[in-house]
Amino acid sequence: MWSPLKALVALCCFSPALVASDYYNKYYADYECNTPLLDRAILKATSSMQDRGPNNTRLDGGNAWTAQENDFDQQLIINLGSVMNITRIATQGRPHSAEFVTEFGVSYGYNGLDYADYKEPGGDSKMFKGNIDGNNIKRNEFEVPIIAQWLRINPTRWRDRISLRLEVYGCDYDADTLYMNGSSLVKWDLTREPISASRESLRLRFKTSMASGVLLYSRGSQGDFIALQLKDNRLLLNMDLGSGLMTPMSVGSLLDDNIWHDVLISRNRRDVVFSVDRVITRSRLKGEFSRLNLNRALYIGGVSNKQEGIVVTQNFTGCIENLYLNTTNMIRDIKEAYENNEALRYEKVNTLYTCPEPPIVPVTFLTEGSFARLRGYEGSSTLNVSLSFRSYEPKGILIQHNFTSQGYLKVFMEDGKVKVELVSENNPPILLDNYDEVFNDGRWHSLVLSASTNSLVLSIDQRPMRTTRLLKISTGSIYYIAGTGEKSGNVRGFVGCMRLISIDGNYKLPSDWRAEEYEGPVVFDSCRMTDRCNPNPCKHDGVCQQNSREFFCDCSNTGYAGAVCHTPIHPLSCQAYKNVMQSDQRAEIQIDVDGSGPLDPFQVTCEFFADGRVLTVVSHSNEMTTNVDGFQEAGAFRQDITYTASAPQLEALLNRSHTCRQRLSYSCHASRLLNSPSDEINFRPFAWWMSRHNQRMDYWAGALPGSRKCECGVLGTCIDPSKWCNCDSGQIGWQEDGGDLTEKEHLPVKQLRFGDTGTPLDEKEGRYTLGPLICEGDDLFNNMVTFRVTDATINLPTFDMGHSGDIYFEFKTTIENAVLFHSKGPQDYIKLSIIGGNQIQFQYQAGSGPLGISSQTSKRLADDEWHSVSVERNRKEARIVVDGSDKSEVREPPGPVRALQLNSPFVLGASVDYRDGFVGCIRALLLNGRPQDLRGYAERGIYGVGPGCAGRCHSNPCLNNGTCHEGYDSYTCDCRWTAFKGPICADEIGVNMKPNSMVKYDFMGSWRSTIAEKIRVGFTTTNPKGFLLGLFSNISAEYLTIMVSNSGYLRVVFDFGFERQEIIFPNKHFGLGQYHDVRLTRKNGGSTLVLQVDNYEAHEYNFDIKESADAQFNNIQYMYIGRNESMAEGFAGCVSRVEFDDIYPLKLLFQEAGPLSVKSYPGPLTEDFCGVEPVTHPPLILETRPPPLLDEDQLAKDYHRTDEAILGGVLAVIFIALVIVAAIVVRMVARHRGEYLTQEEAGAAGAPDSDEAALRAHTGPRVLKRQEFFI
Repeated sequence: MWSPLKALVALCCFSPALVASDYYNKYYADYECNTPLLDRAILKATSSMQDRGPNNTRLDGGNAWTAQENDFDQQLIINLGSVMNITRIATQGRPHSAEFVTEFGVSYGYNGLDYADYKEPGGDSKMFKGNIDGNNIKRNEFEVPIIAQWLRINPTRWRDRISLRLEVYGCDYDADTLYMNGSSLVKWDLTREPISASRESLRLRFKTSMASGVLLYSRGSQGDFIALQLKDNRLLLNMDLGSGLMTPMSVGSLLDDNIWHDVLISRNRRDVVFSVDRVITRSRLKGEFSRLNLNRALYIGGVSNKQEGIVVTQNFTGCIENLYLNTTNMIRDIKEAYENNEALRYEKVNTLYTCPEPPIVPVTFLTEGSFARLRGYEGSSTLNVSLSFRSYEPKGILIQHNFTSQGYLKVFMEDGKVKVELVSENNPPILLDNYDEVFNDGRWHSLVLSASTNSLVLSIDQRPMRTTRLLKISTGSIYYIAGTGEKSGNVRGFVGCMRLISIDGNYKLPSDWRAEEYEGPVVFDSCRMTDRCNPNPCKHDGVCQQNSREFFCDCSNTGYAGAVCHTPIHPLSCQAYKNVMQSDQRAEIQIDVDGSGPLDPFQVTCEFFADGRVLTVVSHSNEMTTNVDGFQEAGAFRQDITYTASAPQLEALLNRSHTCRQRLSYSCHASRLLNSPSDEINFRPFAWWMSRHNQRMDYWAGALPGSRKCECGVLGTCIDPSKWCNCDSGQIGWQEDGGDLTEKEHLPVKQLRFGDTGTPLDEKEGRYTLGPLICEGDDLFNNMVTFRVTDATINLPTFDMGHSGDIYFEFKTTIENAVLFHSKGPQDYIKLSIIGGNQIQFQYQAGSGPLGISSQTSKRLADDEWHSVSVERNRKEARIVVDGSDKSEVREPPGPVRALQLNSPFVLGASVDYRDGFVGCIRALLLNGRPQDLRGYAERGIYGVGPGCAGRCHSNPCLNNGTCHEGYDSYTCDCRWTAFKGPICADEIGVNMKPNSMVKYDFMGSWRSTIAEKIRVGFTTTNPKGFLLGLFSNISAEYLTIMVSNSGYLRVVFDFGFERQEIIFPNKHFGLGQYHDVRLTRKNGGSTLVLQVDNYEAHEYNFDIKESADAQFNNIQYMYIGRNESMAEGFAGCVSRVEFDDIYPLKLLFQEAGPLSVKSYPGPLTEDFCGVEPVTHPPLILETRPPPLLDEDQLAKDYHRTDEAILGGVLAVIFIALVIVAAIVVRMVARHRGEYLTQEEAGAAGAPDSDEAALRAHTGPRVLKRQEFFI
């Protein structure tokens, strides 16, 4: 009989992966496994509103089930009456309302007590998408059908209220079952019909209460075998295709819970998919063979003796159901063979075709306050208690018994170890700690405790520990199991499962316990425990540990940190290390090139140079010079190169680096290298090297790919011009060919091959040296963009953050408040913002309410310096790390961890509606460790975004050494340290001087001594004489003056203590009313004076200063502008741009509430711009967001559709108007065609003529309307 399950397994034989949903659509239609199942089902709910109970949960019904409470604990429970094959589910919300479920989980069971979540291939509980309104139907199909009697629907997201209508589809489930009792087996003889295939599939269902046992085994005479077995409640698959290399695979956990589990094994040559309860693991079989050859026997449920690949010693105890090998239902074939007396190839031992329930009833103590109070024999001098337990909690009371005499006996767990505390009459208390291992590993452990006079025996897992001491007991009547009910904080109840509880030889079946024999939440006939460490939620090989509530990850020695070992602790590269560390010239570190990605960190040497270059050096095991001798055949000598990094790690490093190189040289003595020259066809070298892709390379270091040359052959410098390598010259003596390999796609060298080195006795010899792999730079940090306007964005594809994801990037900005990135879904979202210039805030929502986490940084973020941000959200927490040190985190709320459902683009630079935008630079964006090509987006042309990092200050818009403050969408100039003012420090600050005017700057005790002055003054005058600027010291009698001589020349006179000097700037008249700019500086220890006027070439004047002389200008006290106090008349004209080092006297003079150190004489002066118009820049080009791109084809369709609608509407209006007009016309016409009944004929009969008839007739109001036709 062909069944749906057989069809499923037949499909698996053709694909190693689980089948796709589109196949199932066809599959259900073909086999009609889509019958509505709720007609005979019983529905219950955890809560319901009045008149909206679970019985209203029918598809297309007029009402719906609505939960009384809107929380994650609401469930709709469906009892289908018997085990069914369930293939799909359809849902609706409450009709004509905004109450509907948008996401829900499904769990299933067989007894209404134990439920298993329907899972995704990765092991996460699958969340099914629900409705988008209250009326439309949403259908979800189970890619792997559910075999169960009970279904439980758990809404996890909803709109307004939890309201649901649904239908479940499927068909009857036919089961062929074998029961094994631990000594059973079925043997199928394959000697006559061997199995030899490159593809096969195996599917079965099983349930057991035993932790270990052989499920299936077969082998062949060539060493092939397949072994499926339970080991410590996990399913283990060992396979070998005859290569002698066994490949183990393991999946599942807590499989000894006595509920059905689905197993699928599908092999395509060496690729294997192994699945338990839809949780998938994939592997590739070791060796080079691809066929499985089995020609001995296939065993089901056990083996008769020890076999290769079997790691357990027990046969299977439990039930196996619907065992399919490819399309063959093996259990059905065995049953039919025995029924038809054709069972020659089968041997069946101690099996049944039914599945009896084992006489084992577990009990689950859900909380620390749960316990049992069971009776035993009172007054006995012996005590005997046994049970089996399993738990993940490190603490908890297992057994406590109070004697009728003084004292008690307590067995408890502490730090996972089982201990015994005994207090007896007239004896000091004792604490027994005899077992070194821990027992809170989630496995079943048997415990037997017996006590009698002077003896105490504790046995765990059949390992007894006996204690002998003075002891006399009299037992009480009550034995406390899993707790005592005491409220003391030191006493902690047991959380976990127990079974096979026996007290004084009496089996205490939990299902027989009376209400007064237990307290707290207790579940009977079910071990309700969850293995939160399977599959392992800890990334990067972190060690998972758990208790009854949550899991923990031990990230030691992984190179990662965080709640799930997801955050890398090593830098991304040597460049990243330099960006955050004060590095010396060299550092030995580990780098993690893909961040949180799958590649492990590896060891490198970083070298830093003063010019900013950063080198990454990867070493290998053969860097020393190695001799080659006695290998005559070409390539006979072989050296494999092993690096400190794996091939994927090296490839990632090479792809990210600017350039890479590796030094390779070969020294030869009468030994040839490439056997040059040669053409491509006749190229037969004696030596070569292999690239990282195992390509045999046809050139030597220093040459070009494909050249078949060495470096000297490319440069034309070989000692024999007719050869392309020095070593091919054949000359006696040592020669060398070497150079750098620089083609990144070929690096690093994976293998070296050499030949033509003769024998150890001749003169032929060689030696090679291969240097480390050296890479320079990191393109990740060149992948940067600039956001120039606040509503500019880069819209990346939707980022599937799911249950766990991370985002890393670096930014620099001057903006105080901005959104860095934003993405959203129907309800969920993620958003990262800068708040107040010194705080990073991450906000997100994943099904429940919004959550937020902020990190207050120790330094400002809006300081136009690079800052790094790492954002991570996982199953336990969300965390942000700023600049590698400022860390903040927030725990996920209680309840199921929901995946983030995002469907918008990942918007970088603003919110999804282009608000609260960021301006600045962003680089090195990694999403789950994968680099994003931001520069590529910018180079394609995006509004407001440019490649590289160049703000408005990049063009130096602030003149005269003004300081530009970057705003990226704007800039401001700080003119404090210039002699100018204005928006770009180009506005003159001058004063129009009269001959009696003077400006004096008094250093007021803060006297200066200089040896390298910086002096500037601008002026215009028509009077060719006058004092411009002077610096004086009455203490040292030293001075410097700048003036216009009577002949109109510029004259500089100074005396700095070594001798008076005078300089005249010739060939230029300065009294013609033109504006002049004079700059004067000293250098070379004061011995060289540099004078520059306007844009003319600067003149340098060197002075011969004796070693004993002092060139320093000492104790400057005053600065004068226009004249000094000894002059009657001074300069007449306009002076501006006056500066002496960092002093700007004219700016200070006109400053509001200026300092007392600067004054004007004889009275206040007026500010003047000296006729110099300020320089201006062309206005910035304003960028505006372009209109959104339209789909012209869709627009045309919509346009035509609109035209048709309008035309149809117009025609309809015209038609209706015509109908109305026609009705009016007909009515008007019919009004004159009516039939009337009058009284004129009455009395006119028999009248002799018409006149008499008129006189006899009746007229007037008696006229009656008889009939009138109208429309």
